[in-house]
Amino acid sequence: MTPLKLNILILLGLLLVPAWGGAAKGPVKATKVSISLVDGIAVAPNGDIYIARHGHNLISRIDQKGMLADVVGTGASGHSGDGGPAAKAQLRVPAGLTFDADGNLYIADRDNHRVRKVDKKGIITTVAGNGTAGFSGDGGPATQASLNLPSGVVVDKKGNLYIADRSNDRVRMVNTKGIIQTIAGNGHEGYHGDNMPALKATLDKPFGLALDKDNNLYIADRGNNRIRKVDRSGMISTVAGDGGYYFIGDNGPAYRASIAGPTDVAVDGKGNIYIADRNNNRIRVVNKLGMIRTLMGTGQQDYNGDSELARETNLHLPFGVALDKNGDLLVIDRSHYRIRKLTLKGNRVTTVAGNGVKLFGGDGGPAQGANIEFPHGIDVDSKDNVIFADKAHYRIRKITPQGIISTIVGNGIRGNIGDGGPALKASVFPTRMRLNHKDEIFFISPSGFISLVRKVNTQGIIDEYITTSDADYQEAVLTSGSGASSKSEITVISQFSDLALDKKGNLYLADRINHQIRKFSPQGKITTIAGTGEFNYFGDGGPATQAAFRDPAAITLDEAGNLYVADAANNMIRKIDTQGIISTIAGTGKHQDSGDGGPALKASLRSIASLVFSPAGELHIVETNTHHIRKIKKDGTIVTVAGRPGIQGNFGDGGPATKAMLKQPADIAFDSKGNMYITDMGNNSIRKVDTKGIITTLAGSGVFGWGSDGEHVEIYFANFP
Repeated sequence: MTPLKLNILILLGLLLVPAWGGAAKGPVKATKVSISLVDGIAVAPNGDIYIARHGHNLISRIDQKGMLADVVGTGASGHSGDGGPAAKAQLRVPAGLTFDADGNLYIADRDNHRVRKVDKKGIITTVAGNGTAGFSGDGGPATQASLNLPSGVVVDKKGNLYIADRSNDRVRMVNTKGIIQTIAGNGHEGYHGDNMPALKATLDKPFGLALDKDNNLYIADRGNNRIRKVDRSGMISTVAGDGGYYFIGDNGPAYRASIAGPTDVAVDGKGNIYIADRNNNRIRVVNKLGMIRTLMGTGQQDYNGDSELARETNLHLPFGVALDKNGDLLVIDRSHYRIRKLTLKGNRVTTVAGNGVKLFGGDGGPAQGANIEFPHGIDVDSKDNVIFADKAHYRIRKITPQGIISTIVGNGIRGNIGDGGPALKASVFPTRMRLNHKDEIFFISPSGFISLVRKVNTQGIIDEYITTSDADYQEAVLTSGSGASSKSEITVISQFSDLALDKKGNLYLADRINHQIRKFSPQGKITTIAGTGEFNYFGDGGPATQAAFRDPAAITLDEAGNLYVADAANNMIRKIDTQGIISTIAGTGKHQDSGDGGPALKASLRSIASLVFSPAGELHIVETNTHHIRKIKKDGTIVTVAGRPGIQGNFGDGGPATKAMLKQPADIAFDSKGNMYITDMGNNSIRKVDTKGIITTLAGSGVFGWGSDGEHVEIYFANFP
């Protein structure tokens, strides 16, 4: 069956068409289903919760019995259905939601550049936006105006609709007669205008909106890292955020605190302001005296379950907030794929929707029909199975030589839980990975500012191998001048960017924060083998421990045991021989992309992400942001072997790899025959270049694959001839 036919069958067979009163197959328990990414949340007058499911192009309702049903959208991405049942309409990336006093639902239909309304009878119409991205129409009918990625909506008591016109850097209002006008933002991106008329102020990507009981408007001014307020007289001010993109200021004045990328805001009847402090992984509250504190979240992002104490509950990129009819706070825990509820009186956190698993499919079937998201590290085992990190699905997967895909590590939940048990039941966040000669898997799994290396043995049991939170590793960093620490467990308060394994079982780690390379022996000895820790470039011709790097991003070993380092910010490749002497073997230091066909030392390199030797002994270089793969031939010349330098896309299957397009390749690996496998990260696929230089797609259909029964599948028709 061809991929096109397969995709059509998926579309016809699994895409559900719900009705306003419930999903076609009936409501399901909200906590048992995958809701994937949610961008908007609102509470109806009767207390039902509505969520905008970004990845599914659906609006779902969670009733007061905890049952979820899809009520707006077919699941297909598009624009259709105005004047008819909302369940038969198409949406394109729905975002903010709100209800008016009469129970009508408003949807920021983001990528359709419209705001849609679903009335109490379930009929959908457009109330703002002509579907063309841009800015026009102030003073005229809202349906004839241009919007640009509307992201937030709110309705006041009189029925006036407010729209966060995100990419126009404005907030606009549609009055009860359907006339649109700008009420905040002059259309220029920036931060200016506090204590002035809001029309003269600048905003930077406004997201969520809220109104207080006095009809003051609050704006999550995401790009400015602030919450802004427009009072009834039209004057604008900042109520929270000093513009800094970090976390400080709790228990002090909110305007002196830093909030990082706020995406939503809500206000209760007492004037408390709730903020989705997205990139700080926290929910914060500003009281009526203007003092700020953290209400929910530790700042860490790994899922740690519900809690009796909200401040001990980890969130990951909380995106939206809303107050339910009891005054409790609902939170879109976006990258944990859940809706959480904070009972304010008891400070207790519970999950009201989502099982924590992102929409995922394809296991047990052909790899070409599977859905993959941001594939990262890759390697090939002794049986020529391709093993890769399906990073955004929080799994490691295997593709057999027959082309069948399966999951071998990870339960689909991001985290670092499950050590000592089956790898399939563990939560993981795999980035770079390598196999040793026993086919044991070693992979990097970051957790906030902590990095871990975890190991999966041949029996499928997972364990922590190294972790940067341990004081012993910090000691190794601090004593790197002497070069050693003999303690048996390690890890770093920094980031591991890559790893390599030699034949003796030594693990090499690129410590990109400290600009050093370390070796971890099977006996637990940590040694710093390269780098002074300075962010610089010097040392060629001498001991590697006295040399300096700028962001060692990738490492690899050749058959003789020489270590190669991608000195990424220096735009060079360095070699450390078996005697510990360092030299530069490629790159001029210029941040360019040039030199093919000439000596590698005279070529310019950019964004080096991975280094891998082929079975023939040639060093291959992955340059992610220039979208191609190069190699250094044995005579020292450099050439491109896959992708078009500087051009991104998804093109060329069946032809020469050098004429094909890649998009942000992350890593490569070779099988025993010399075929090269590429994690084509930006295209969500695995590409294969055979020994004749012909490229094909091995895995990843360019669509979301088949899902579990009762789930919706989003279809993207892409890359058809």
